[in-house]
Amino acid sequence: MKNSDHDIPAAPGSQGWSADLSYGQSGEGLARTFLEAVTVGSVEVKTDRWRNGRWVVEMSQNPRKTGWKPSGLAVTKAEWWCYVYTLDGAMSVVSVARLKRCVNNLPKSRLRTFVPNSSNPTRGFLLEPSEVLDLMISPAYDA
Repeated sequence: MKNSDHDIPAAPGSQGWSADLSYGQSGEGLARTFLEAVTVGSVEVKTDRWRNGRWVVEMSQNPRKTGWKPSGLAVTKAEWWCYVYTLDGAMSVVSVARLKRCVNNLPKSRLRTFVPNSSNPTRGFLLEPSEVLDLMISPAYDA
């Protein structure tokens, strides 16, 4: 039964309802995998204090100026990377594996030092909003 308020007519050339259902169920499985990871603490959460849509992806740190050590994405054991844009409910989630595929394609010249005068400066990549969108949708980062 079609509910005209919610259903979308099949697109020309689509494989039909069964294929759409299967694809949707695959998406539900991915969401379930993410929620299971949340319950066991396998999500790295970062928060955008400046609300500018850019992601800082930390790769190393220099605690108390003792030398650069891998950190952040380079050492996380998390399965998922969650970036909170606003504290009232806007966030993006990406698998750590996908984010690593993206960052590994960036030139090392893109590495930046953040908070250089602090007791724990960090190095990482700054992803602009357009790059975050590309990370989410580009087949270049598919497994």
